[in-house]
Amino acid sequence: MAVTTAGPSVTTEAVAPEPRPRSSSWVIQVTALSLVLGCFLGVALQAQRALRDAGLPGTRDATLIAYYNALKQANQNLQQQVEVLRQKTITYQTQMSAGTDMTRAMKQEMENLRMYAGLTPVHGPGLVISLHDFTGTIPEGLSRKLGPDVQQLGLIHDSDLAAIINELKAARAEALAIAGVDGRPERIIASSAPRCAGPIILVNDASLSGPFTIWAIGDPKSLESALKLQGGVVQQLQLDLLQMIDIKQQADIKLPRYSGSINHRYAKAMGATKPISAQ
Repeated sequence: MAVTTAGPSVTTEAVAPEPRPRSSSWVIQVTALSLVLGCFLGVALQAQRALRDAGLPGTRDATLIAYYNALKQANQNLQQQVEVLRQKTITYQTQMSAGTDMTRAMKQEMENLRMYAGLTPVHGPGLVISLHDFTGTIPEGLSRKLGPDVQQLGLIHDSDLAAIINELKAARAEALAIAGVDGRPERIIASSAPRCAGPIILVNDASLSGPFTIWAIGDPKSLESALKLQGGVVQQLQLDLLQMIDIKQQADIKLPRYSGSINHRYAKAMGATKPISAQ
């Protein structure tokens, strides 16, 4: 519409507004989301390919179940093997224990045999027996009672020592030793036998002269009762009449091992399978 006024004329027309530019932000968002999803898809595909190349199961349930069952079976097999090995271990331990017990028993038996043979120093309760010659004057009444052999009865002979030692053995003495005037014990073993050699008495390879001392390890009361028994060895030898013997109990007696050599010139050990006989 034209408006005419006095003066110069001005023509005015209605102008339409310019259109607003459309927003493109959603395009950017969709594009970014597509890129992210594409990356995830690519990673998933690479993972599947890596699992397939390594021979590992995929993510499907059927494959996982089969793989789980295989692992379970393998675990059961391993448990069975562990149980078998455990049983073998128990068996070996039992055998080793039995072997240890047998070795211990054999060692104890060997120690007992060595003690019995006098090859081991020992100690224990027992008796100390002193024997000496009669040096005084025999009363006339006792001299008439003892008879013409009174002078011989006043001396300690090898037979006296042997009789006392045998009586102690019979009374279950577990270890014996004898000494002369020097007081050095000589261990008594199975082959030991006092024997006269002039003014001295030989025991093993030692030369002994009186007074004598005999040590006996065992039950002190039983050993003393055996020696002092009515009609026993002390009374038969008439050692008590002349007071030539002194018997004392002792709580702990120490005896050395046998110091000599043990050689068998004629006796030989028989095989375990051969019968034992005496002809």
